[in-house]
Amino acid sequence: MQYLIKRLLQTIIVVIGVSIFAFGMTFLTGDPTEVILGDGADRMSVEEINEFRVKMGFDKPWYVQYFDFTWKALNGDFGYSFIRHKPAYEVITERLPATIQLAAVALVISTVISIPLGVISATKPHTLIDFIVTMIALVGQSVPSFWLGIIMILIFGVYLKWLPISGSGSWQQLIMPGITLAAFSLARNMRLTRSSMLDFFQKDFVRTARSKGISENRVVYIHVLRNSLLPIVTAIGLQMGYLLGGSIITETIFGWPGVGREIISAINSHDIFVVQAGVMMLALIFTFVNLIVDFVYAWVDPRIHY
Repeated sequence: MQYLIKRLLQTIIVVIGVSIFAFGMTFLTGDPTEVILGDGADRMSVEEINEFRVKMGFDKPWYVQYFDFTWKALNGDFGYSFIRHKPAYEVITERLPATIQLAAVALVISTVISIPLGVISATKPHTLIDFIVTMIALVGQSVPSFWLGIIMILIFGVYLKWLPISGSGSWQQLIMPGITLAAFSLARNMRLTRSSMLDFFQKDFVRTARSKGISENRVVYIHVLRNSLLPIVTAIGLQMGYLLGGSIITETIFGWPGVGREIISAINSHDIFVVQAGVMMLALIFTFVNLIVDFVYAWVDPRIHY
């Protein structure tokens, strides 16, 4: 319970820091009143502009505005999108399922492929298979996601015409953005699994298990892999937050109707309330996932004490 309370307090501090950052974005481009009104400010009188500023609360001191922003955010009110003509919260929540779907697919692809390849590489070190797997991992970590996405569109979408190049609604439209988003995490988790297992293969308890005549498969999967899971679980947990936040580029390339693409569109149209809502929502999900990962540690490795 003491650890639980400590982690919850740390999470609250992180959320407060993110709220300060999200609120500060209001003033990055100058007077938020002029940013929101855009070209419409040229057709308004000074009195009308000042009236709008007072209505939005931009005439108050910044710390008063911050507490107003925080209180409204706690109640699910992130302001009104004058571009989409609906509350900013609704704009983001409508796009959130698509982002979660894409991130979940990328997480499954990364986990299902990376761990088995990492195990194969660790059990056959310094062989041709290990060399091939290591090269795949290095390439996966080196290739930028936007370049990989464009190449996949050209090969599988334009030339071969096997897969649709944009949009959503079918499993075929998930394949290319899912692989593009998963590529970096797949390569990292593969290398992490390999290095972690190689370290445990040198431990005394593994040599003892082998000397007792325990089968090699049991040694690999029960004694080595399970003890190697702690850093892998950490990476996978952090990866979920990365996939949610890092999907901005992938969603833009493939025209995926998620939060990332909506944030980019809101930035281009100076829709600051939608940007704030998107940043806050993704940050809350990221911190919550990290909290769950910490609680999973004890189940993965009973030797851990808080």
